[in-house]
Amino acid sequence: MTLNTAVVGAGVVSSTHLSALERNPRTNLVAICDIDEGRANDVAAQYGIKPYTDLDEMLETEDLDWVHICTGVQTHVALAKKAIDKGVPVMIEKPITTTLEEYLELESYAKDAGVQFSEVHQHVFDPAMRTVEKRLKRGDLGKIRSVEVIFTGLTPPDLEQRGRWAMELDGGEFEEGLPHPLYIALHTGGYPEDEDAISALTSLTKEYEQGFTYDNASVQYRTEDGCVVSVKMISGAIPQRLVIVHGEEQSLMADLVSQTVMNVARDPTSTSLSKARYNFERSANLIGGVVGNAGTMLKTKYDDGWDNVKQMNPHYYQIDLESRAIDTDGPMPIPVEESKWTMVLLEAVREAARNS
Repeated sequence: MTLNTAVVGAGVVSSTHLSALERNPRTNLVAICDIDEGRANDVAAQYGIKPYTDLDEMLETEDLDWVHICTGVQTHVALAKKAIDKGVPVMIEKPITTTLEEYLELESYAKDAGVQFSEVHQHVFDPAMRTVEKRLKRGDLGKIRSVEVIFTGLTPPDLEQRGRWAMELDGGEFEEGLPHPLYIALHTGGYPEDEDAISALTSLTKEYEQGFTYDNASVQYRTEDGCVVSVKMISGAIPQRLVIVHGEEQSLMADLVSQTVMNVARDPTSTSLSKARYNFERSANLIGGVVGNAGTMLKTKYDDGWDNVKQMNPHYYQIDLESRAIDTDGPMPIPVEESKWTMVLLEAVREAARNS
């Protein structure tokens, strides 16, 4: 089955969805909808699809199997409900909703209608994170004791990139990017034991004309299995994207900038020889990861078919998995529970900022 698919929103992020849906052999990109007629027409001309400025008209006219919503977060619930009313599954860009209350409303609405929806959590499908998940499932690390996620160099609150809608968030553009490290922590370490197991801390390092309440944040929580998960999110610093997993048998560190994974299987501090081995293994892992990534990129140079290009593009990878799920009526690759807890953590950050 080929899924007739449309995209709502012709802004910055939609280009990735459009290009993926055009290339995916399981999808047939048929329409674009945007309230800006010029933008809708431009995208339609580029992809050879039909433009719309009214979602109701598009849903009535087109025989759709899947809708992607790439608009400002404030519009997500209303737009998603329109597709759900037509029985069409929905993929929604992050942040999925403005509040946890809105998320719960959407979840209940979709459940009552029997229609699936999902949120874009593409970075859990980065090559390095796929390696981490494979090793966790194999049990290589033993019992997981802690997970640390460090994202520095996130967009400052007042640097508009996604659109004016992001300026309405408590943390502006900085807050728009926070779901990424939060969902990575949840996906890797597990969900909080309960909401009381969560603590958050924020700071405001400068004053902003728009009245933003924070530009740095951290979250910690404990899972039911006793794993301690921490997330550090800093705006405007030198970019780092690290995921560190400590197990009883081994530890590993994924660098999402270089897309490499380093293992630590022995105490690197016990002797000078251990330190030398640690440095050698770290270098070897880095070189091996870079070589592997280069090999994948070289493959796409000579064969840019879907199966190759999706390997290095996490958006493509998630869209591929989700198209399979819809085609086979299987579970979405990103569970709704992960989206719910992402909103719970994000609201904990906002609350900490308001009380600081």
